[in-house]
Amino acid sequence: MTDAALKWMSFRRSGKIADLGADLTGGSPRRVLDDLVTLGHAEITVAGGWRVAPPVLAGLPREVGSSAVLCGARTPALLESLGRASDASGGQISVFQQSAAPAVITVTAPSRDALVHLAESAGLPFQTEAGLHLLACSPSIREWPRTPFPMVEGKVDSVRRFSKSRMRWVASTLSEATAAAKGFFRIKRDWDWVSLLKSGPGSASLIDDRAGRLATAAKCKAARWSREGGVLSLPAQLYPPTVMARGLVLCSGYLPSFDREAMQISFAGVQPEHLRLILALTGLRLQ
Repeated sequence: MTDAALKWMSFRRSGKIADLGADLTGGSPRRVLDDLVTLGHAEITVAGGWRVAPPVLAGLPREVGSSAVLCGARTPALLESLGRASDASGGQISVFQQSAAPAVITVTAPSRDALVHLAESAGLPFQTEAGLHLLACSPSIREWPRTPFPMVEGKVDSVRRFSKSRMRWVASTLSEATAAAKGFFRIKRDWDWVSLLKSGPGSASLIDDRAGRLATAAKCKAARWSREGGVLSLPAQLYPPTVMARGLVLCSGYLPSFDREAMQISFAGVQPEHLRLILALTGLRLQ
């Protein structure tokens, strides 16, 4: 179903989230779009919009050989061109269907030079070590954009605090949020939610939810990494901001797996250099 959504978006090129009906996504349009953005197929624009990303071959880590995944727009003509270029360059194309996400199309060539030539023959840009470069260009959580914001006052519908000891949201109060020297709070007003990171009793800033949770969890021994398969596991509530998540996804081309019972997400193909970067960016430590 999401393959159809990506194909439709590739021809449409841009639109509103509301345009992605259930007949295209088979579920939540926002969730499907978030996954497409993480996979490098689309970008979110202002005012609830999206645009499909230009097609590109995103190089996987050198440790896995001369391989790349196809990101961005995906049309039948593009796939035919890629197939012809692969045949001419002695390459191989593999297609693996993800659950509730577009198929992962991986291109493998006899050598790195052959892979670059294959991309040129197909008329596609080639990004060397795409995941590593994305992580290297990402701001750290310490430097993540935040906007000073006055503490909410008056009647509110709900207040939650992110607990780093439990790695989940817990019930709180406005008075606790106001008095807190540090902490990350989600406050529901009559018309919206605000996410406030406290750095002092009188200092609060708006920040992206994912970045705020990671800022709160800084220095926690919350990450696990297995050298075999390069599997990086994190608490589900510490899902990184999109640019970091995309960098990790492009270590393999696959969305992270989710263990509902353990409430853990796992990224595959994470090499030591990616691990060092993501730990430095997030401030997390290995268990």
